[in-house]
Amino acid sequence: RRQRRRGGGAAGRLIKPGGSDVDVDDAEAGVRSASGGAGGGGQRLLSARRVMDREYEAEPDSLAGEQTWPTEAELAAARPAPPGARGDDDDYQRGWTGALDAESDAEGESDGEGGAAMGQAMGGYSDDDEAMDADEEAAAEEDDGAARRAYLQQRAARDEDAKFPDEVDTPVDVAARVRFARYRGLASLKSSPWHPRENLPPEYGRVFHFEHWPTLQRQALKEQAVDEPPEGRAPAGSYVRLQLRVPRRFVELYGAEGGVGQAGEAAAPLVLSSLNTHENRLAVLHFTLSLTAAAEAAELVLRGKAPLVLQAGFRRYAARPIFSEDNRRSTKHKLERFVQPGRQVVATVYAPAMYAPCPLLAFLPDGEALRATPQLAGLPVASGALLSVDADRIILKRILLTGAPFRCHKKKASVRWMFFSPDDVRWFKPVELHTKFGRKGHIRSSLGTHGYMKCYFDGTMQQHDTVCMSLYKRAFPKWSGPFSYECE
Repeated sequence: RRQRRRGGGAAGRLIKPGGSDVDVDDAEAGVRSASGGAGGGGQRLLSARRVMDREYEAEPDSLAGEQTWPTEAELAAARPAPPGARGDDDDYQRGWTGALDAESDAEGESDGEGGAAMGQAMGGYSDDDEAMDADEEAAAEEDDGAARRAYLQQRAARDEDAKFPDEVDTPVDVAARVRFARYRGLASLKSSPWHPRENLPPEYGRVFHFEHWPTLQRQALKEQAVDEPPEGRAPAGSYVRLQLRVPRRFVELYGAEGGVGQAGEAAAPLVLSSLNTHENRLAVLHFTLSLTAAAEAAELVLRGKAPLVLQAGFRRYAARPIFSEDNRRSTKHKLERFVQPGRQVVATVYAPAMYAPCPLLAFLPDGEALRATPQLAGLPVASGALLSVDADRIILKRILLTGAPFRCHKKKASVRWMFFSPDDVRWFKPVELHTKFGRKGHIRSSLGTHGYMKCYFDGTMQQHDTVCMSLYKRAFPKWSGPFSYECE
């Protein structure tokens, strides 16, 4: 109910434990077993198979986020509570401050597009040094130098984020209430409420939402063990012939009978793997991830939303994951801008659902990052495993506004350089303050016309302390268009 009134984005199709998503396929395609060899007719194992439907993406409902007329029960629940009582809505809204106005937040965007374009340009160079003229050599050296400079800048940004995490500077030419309009304050990151279905992006209407993935996995495996009779399985050591319905691109690579395609060159070996129930659904996947020893030795800088090639189980695809802290005790998780060496994070991507346990390897694609660290070509830069399949996992991006106290008297302090306008001070007045020495306080009033403010804290303030204000907003994985297994 709250989602409809707040005008949240449309959520995808919800799948609950106990539902059935298998269908009977009476097509001519089947599986034949030939115990004597590759040829021959053999025994037809499955003539009418129970297979999953081919609905890969959920069909988004454009009216799911529209506001509807409340029912009588909703009107009764929305009536004001008697004096002295506090309802759930008050507790929910008490943790929010700020506004939901649109802003162009360019922070945290990946620099991968430029690297990908540069990688395509580099892909056209010849390896024959004798054929390259002096101009091409100079251009190649200039590109390598640019890639090296970009790598050094990213490494400096990673080191700064490790020393001063999430700290940002308040812009002087733009009002803070406009620049940070989509951010809001929370009294506690662990206990303050945050609705998981509020203001979802349009991409979330295309993914499937599973109510409890571990329960669905156990139920599906139990049903598969019961529904598949022993006589419907091919015995070990026997040959089977598969008839597949494939797209035209598949025929061009492998041919209609397998082996050599229309291009005339032998394709790579084809690996077939069966899918469990719901593994053909597009969902939001979360993997634990940490840098490998080779990546740490090469001082690789792995930033959020950077392009990676992920090998998850038997699947291999390109993705742009975002990283968050690996905290199992909270329902809200802070966004990590970089993968710091020696630290485990959680990578979130749009990908087909998978069953646990599922190992993960991450590789660098051809581009700027690989040119800066050529020793990592063909080597995994990060490894991990599947953590969960959950579209409701809340990832919050935090920014930290800082100010300096220039006048202190017991629990009172005058703070400057956090804001540069009295209107911004009044706008962010409800947000709680904290210091790096552990003090908590709040803004009492604005002081002057340059953004100074009077603050009150729960303990004696010190002159060399730093006053901070934490603001949060929801972060989502980067949508790279229709899902594809093409990793070039």
